[in-house]
Amino acid sequence: MPGNPSKSETVMKIKTALKIGLSVAIVYLVLHSLDERMLFATLKQARPVWLLWALVWFVASKAISAVRFNQLLQTENIHLSAEGNLRLYWVGMYYNLLLPGGISGDGYKIKLLMDAYKAPFKRMFAVSLLDRIGGVIALGQLCLVLMFGIPGLRPYGWIGITGLAASIPVSLLVYKKSGGELHRVWGRNSLLSLAVQAAQLIATLGIVLSLGESARWLEYAILFLVSSVVAMLPLTIGGTGARELTFLWGAGFLNIDPEKSVAIAFLFYLISTAVSFFGIAFSFDEKIV
Repeated sequence: MPGNPSKSETVMKIKTALKIGLSVAIVYLVLHSLDERMLFATLKQARPVWLLWALVWFVASKAISAVRFNQLLQTENIHLSAEGNLRLYWVGMYYNLLLPGGISGDGYKIKLLMDAYKAPFKRMFAVSLLDRIGGVIALGQLCLVLMFGIPGLRPYGWIGITGLAASIPVSLLVYKKSGGELHRVWGRNSLLSLAVQAAQLIATLGIVLSLGESARWLEYAILFLVSSVVAMLPLTIGGTGARELTFLWGAGFLNIDPEKSVAIAFLFYLISTAVSFFGIAFSFDEKIV
């Protein structure tokens, strides 16, 4: 009957409701496990100049991400201008904040590219998925490298060496299995993925320094990399609470200050949300690409 929601719409609403519920539950768990007054006192101590540093480097990481995505698109004979590519990437970031259900910023980008270039969904999906997977592989590689700098993790160094050695052929295989000509940009794209995560690590360093925690920089860096993978999982709205929960649990494992850990995660979330929100400026333009 007209006006009745379809089954797919009902499923999407249920998924959205579950994500909202999980987000609320995670935020409650994090706050319930901390001294809230100490947490907010820690946030007030943050030095603005280092937060500005973090903001600049986060924006830089997203600009590099856009270049990486454009490089993948070029293998599908889609050639965007630098400006058009940035607009597309930023509007995707914006919609990732707004669309927690079955639609996402990546899905919106796919739709725009299909409409503008008559590109097949299967290929655009492969490009978007590979863009994500490439980032996850780079996160894992950097995490394995940094673990050698933490005394408590050195006994597990063999895991790091094995993982790093395996990640290179696995990464190439993923590119080849994605079809098309994507494997031709594997080397350059992998380096760009590392550059993206390195820029975000430098941004995180700014937040760590803003709270006077430079002595435990490596531990916070490891937590940031792990939390970035967790935040990518489609479990909460825009990763709300997921990064903070990872920092909270990781703080206990690495014996670092839990309030400052959650404060670092929360400040990063605020910066990433603020930067992504600027995509609203492009969301009103029907001809983004």
